[in-house]
Amino acid sequence: MLIGKLLKKVIAFTVLVTLCLSTKGYPETFEPVYRVSKKPSSYDFDGEELKFRLYWTIFHVADSVSKVKRIDGGKLKFWGRASTAGVASWFRKISDEGYSVWSEELSTPLKTYLYQHEGDYQRIKVYTYDLKRRIVKYEKINPKKKKVQIKYVKIPTVPFEDIVSAVYYFRRYGIFKVGEETVFPLFAGGKFQNVRFKVVKREKIDTLFGKLEAYRVIPSNNLSPEGAFKRKGKVVFWFTADERHIPVKAVAEVAIGSVSAVLVSAKGRGFDLRKECEERKKKALIEKVLTGEFGGE
Repeated sequence: MLIGKLLKKVIAFTVLVTLCLSTKGYPETFEPVYRVSKKPSSYDFDGEELKFRLYWTIFHVADSVSKVKRIDGGKLKFWGRASTAGVASWFRKISDEGYSVWSEELSTPLKTYLYQHEGDYQRIKVYTYDLKRRIVKYEKINPKKKKVQIKYVKIPTVPFEDIVSAVYYFRRYGIFKVGEETVFPLFAGGKFQNVRFKVVKREKIDTLFGKLEAYRVIPSNNLSPEGAFKRKGKVVFWFTADERHIPVKAVAEVAIGSVSAVLVSAKGRGFDLRKECEERKKKALIEKVLTGEFGGE
């Protein structure tokens, strides 16, 4: 059914925005490139929770949530889930979930877990990174048939990111200056390649939290969902212009219409973006009243 296939691709884009980066077009040879900030952000991801609403053209079709938690041994756990919502729930239930256990010391993942549940289809993918032996153990599991496929891939460089940790790595180590490009190695789809994020503009954008200063960022062309939602044009991300670099919006031109992800909630240790923006508005209003810029005699 066409609508079912479309919904599957919508979920793929949701995951791309909030969790991971679909990749295609790998080069035959891989030479790692690192172009990252010399002064990374000191923002602590621990306790962060982001919620997004995803639209296909004007229709609300999916919701997603991502959470970060510090676990023992200097590791962070990046977790996320995307599922159908709104009108899409009438046609086909889709729920994808995944997490990455990430070493703060090495800035590299130690394990990646992905679970796809799309209608009757179920798949589990587990990537275990043996950094001492420089080997990835890739397990593809069919829960219904109880079938397991195992593949081993050589790790050519450390640090590198996986499909879950890449956006978090960019938020911490990205070069957030207009015209600058951040480059680092990514492992996805069983192979390694370099991914690029270029900051093209700093601007004020309208959000559900009011107007926010944000960096407009365009990723490299090899980051794209496949099938019905294969990129037809650019994918554009907007990250807040503060130390947190929170992704507030993403838009993709696709083969059928357009897909956009909008941040609806952002909370972390000591902050709630909605309350923060409301307090800023109140403060600005009070300042206008006190200086006589607001109101009349």
